[in-house]
Amino acid sequence: MLKPWSLAFFCAGLLPLAATAASYDCTRADTAAEIAVCDNPNLNRLDEDLAVEYRSLLKRLPPRRAEMVRQDQRSWIVARDSCGADVRCLRARYQERSARLNEY
Repeated sequence: MLKPWSLAFFCAGLLPLAATAASYDCTRADTAAEIAVCDNPNLNRLDEDLAVEYRSLLKRLPPRRAEMVRQDQRSWIVARDSCGADVRCLRARYQERSARLNEY
């Protein structure tokens, strides 16, 4: 007989990996770009790497400068989302954003 906790682990193992992918909850992805990032391992990795870069940068910057980066990030998300599910466009946006973050 399975114990309740072992059943929970078994069921968790059946969940798709994409549910825990990217820097956001893929089960709540609602734009074509977010869904494409969750579905593509390479984009997913770019998203995770960018999120690490972004958080690290925010920690190092003074408050005013960090707020500028946050505003810039919001604009970047709009630009990223304008790609829809176009993988090439999304890849380019992530690479451009990473380069931009390295300029701060």
